[in-house]
Amino acid sequence: MSDLANPYAAPKAQDRPEDLVATENLVDASHGRRLLNLIIDYVARGLLGWALGFGVVAAGAPIHRYVLLYTVGFTLLTYLTYYVVCEYFFGATVGKLITGTRVVTTEGGKPRLTQILGRSLARFVPFEPFSFFSTPAIGWHDSWSGTRVVRTR
Repeated sequence: MSDLANPYAAPKAQDRPEDLVATENLVDASHGRRLLNLIIDYVARGLLGWALGFGVVAAGAPIHRYVLLYTVGFTLLTYLTYYVVCEYFFGATVGKLITGTRVVTTEGGKPRLTQILGRSLARFVPFEPFSFFSTPAIGWHDSWSGTRVVRTR
């Protein structure tokens, strides 16, 4: 008896993002959306850094001795935490949620953790933001990690 004829068979759900996205229906995000993502995410990362810094100061850390270390450490920590957590677990950052975009693989599936980590680290490359001046709006951190940012609405 096949699963179609058996009313007691468990339903077959498509629960993997790779199964749910058709690559021919994906539209890359425009330059304007990508720029808006950058601005919104910059503000969100700043708020995250401020909250972490406030927590460290409130905990009584001797920040006056290690200002440069704390500054660089918070920048790296908030930058990587923000992008890796948001893009890996949710497929989008705050900016991407607002602009209706998300991160997918070049095939349209859910990116692996290594791809998201690669995207995040590639953003530290000098002049990387200028890589978006090409058409389509695909930055180095997209092409190097095998990902792309597509419109969801």
